[in-house]
Amino acid sequence: MPGNRGYLCWLFRGFIPTVFLHIHDINSNLHLQNAINHYGLNTFIFQVIELCERAVLVSREQIWLDVLFSTLAPALIYNFARDCSAPMLGHKHTDESKQAISKSISGENHPNFGKSHSDETKIAIGMANGKFVYVYDENNVLVGSFYSYARAAAFLGVHPTNVSRRIDTGRRNIKGFLMSSTPLCF
Repeated sequence: MPGNRGYLCWLFRGFIPTVFLHIHDINSNLHLQNAINHYGLNTFIFQVIELCERAVLVSREQIWLDVLFSTLAPALIYNFARDCSAPMLGHKHTDESKQAISKSISGENHPNFGKSHSDETKIAIGMANGKFVYVYDENNVLVGSFYSYARAAAFLGVHPTNVSRRIDTGRRNIKGFLMSSTPLCF
């Protein structure tokens, strides 16, 4: 099973303990987990097949994946990713798995359950996402700055789509107010 590891010690500190977790039904590769449970860990060989420089690691891993998938029977392959740079390429979650994933991270299971962002954090998120909106009156005086299109829209009494479309197309006037995603310099 090829592994994109920068250093050999990472392979033994990262991959081997992960295999150990498979024995205890913790990880998600059920194919490997079931095989280890059935045949035992001692029947598997974990071997470094090539050492290379970090700069060529991904290309070399892809070569070994191509060899793996072209020579072994599918039942003997425990690495599901055919493309090392895009592991989910060609794979789609079923509706059932999408629902299970959604259920597993919703409600009390969500990492932000019961938490809320501070106003400073909301502003930082808005600025990072490029959705910060400055609103000026007809005299080009700043009357408000908002960390989201929705907040600016609520202030202006319009739908958020009106704000985003006007800013995106350059027609930035609504109800006599001028909107901008960056502060205006006069």
